[in-house]
Amino acid sequence: MTDTETRLRDYLHAQAATVPDNAQGPGLEPPERRRNWPVLAAAAAIVVVVVLAASLLSRGDRPDPARRPAPPVSGAAPQVPYTVYEENSLHDGKQKVRIPKGVDGFFFGRAGGGWLGQQMPGAGRFRPGILLPNGTFRTLGPDRSGFQVLSPDRKQVAMFHYLSNTRGQVIVVDIQSGKQVAQLPAAAGSPELLGWNQDGLWMNRGKAGLVVWQPASGRQRPVSVDGFDGSAAIPPAAGTIVVSAKVDGKPCLKAGALRDDGFKVLREYCAEGQAHLYPVLSPDGRTMIQSERAEAIDINTGQVTKLQLKDRMTDTLPLPVFENGTQLLTLTETIGDGGVIHNQLFRCDVTSGECKLLVEKADGWTIHEP
Repeated sequence: MTDTETRLRDYLHAQAATVPDNAQGPGLEPPERRRNWPVLAAAAAIVVVVVLAASLLSRGDRPDPARRPAPPVSGAAPQVPYTVYEENSLHDGKQKVRIPKGVDGFFFGRAGGGWLGQQMPGAGRFRPGILLPNGTFRTLGPDRSGFQVLSPDRKQVAMFHYLSNTRGQVIVVDIQSGKQVAQLPAAAGSPELLGWNQDGLWMNRGKAGLVVWQPASGRQRPVSVDGFDGSAAIPPAAGTIVVSAKVDGKPCLKAGALRDDGFKVLREYCAEGQAHLYPVLSPDGRTMIQSERAEAIDINTGQVTKLQLKDRMTDTLPLPVFENGTQLLTLTETIGDGGVIHNQLFRCDVTSGECKLLVEKADGWTIHEP
C-alpha cells in the first residue's frame, strides 16, 4: 500500500483521543475539501516551489534490458477501484457499489470478495471491514480499531486497536474467519502501520524508529534509515520499498531493501525545499514517483522520466496509483474562479512519460489501491 498511506491515521488518532461524544461522524469527503486532506497529515500542507537536485547512489546507470519500448497509452477505463463523490459509490471494472452510510469513502485494496475500508458510524468509533458487492459492510476486528494494512496474500489484515486514548496494541485478523490470529503486547502510543511485504509488517514507532514485525514468528526487527521522516510506499509483492527522508535539510526519496546487515539504500533522489514527500512505488518495486515534480525514477538505472502533464500532479491525498508496473493513474489540479480546485484524471506511462486524459471532469473522484 502506498503510505497509503498515512492516509487516515492522524484523523483516527484524533478521533480516539479528542473527539467529544456528541460530535458528528465523518462520511465521504466532498470534493471541495480535497485540498484539506493534507491537514490529516500535517507535513503535506507546506507548499514549496522546489528546484530539483538529484543525489543518486550509482548502480552503474546502465540501461535496463527488461524495459521494452512503451506502446501508446490506452484510454480505457481505470483498472483500479475508484470512488465518485456525487454518486457516493465505488467503481471497480464493471462493478458499481453504493457506499453505505457511516462508511468512509477511502479504500485500501481488494480483499475478502470486496474492498477493505473503514466504518466510522459516530464520534470516537471506527472499525475496519470489507465493503461487499451487494453494498453491505462486513466489519473486522474490535471497535476503535484502524490504520488497517493488508497482508501480502490479502488473507489477513493488521490494525491498531485502541485500548484507551493513549494505549493500544497491533493485532492481526483473519479475513475469512474474522478471528484474531496474532497480536503485539499492549503499549503506550500508536505506531503507524506503513505496509506489509515479504519482510513483514512495517511500522513507524516515532522516536523508536522503523520496526518490521513478522506476525507468524513474532519477531520484531528494528530498521535504521538515516533521515527517515515518516512516510513509506511498501508494495506487498516486492522486496524494495521507498521511504521519505531528510538529507542535509532536503526532502528525499530513498529506495532500498532489507538485508541481513540492515537497510540497503539502492537509490536516493532529493530536491530543494521543505515539503514533505509522499512516496509512490510501482508494484514490481522498480519505479518510484516524485509527485511534486511529476517525475518517474528508475531505481535500477537512475533514469528520470518527466511525465507529460500540463497541470499540477496531485502529490498528497489521494496519491497517484499504479495499475501495473508501468501504467500510473493520477489526478491533476487546476485552480478555477474563487480558488475552487478542479481535477482531471490521467493515465501515464512511466517509461515514456506519455500521459492520456481519461476523465476531463474528475472533481470528487478518488483513486484507490487495487
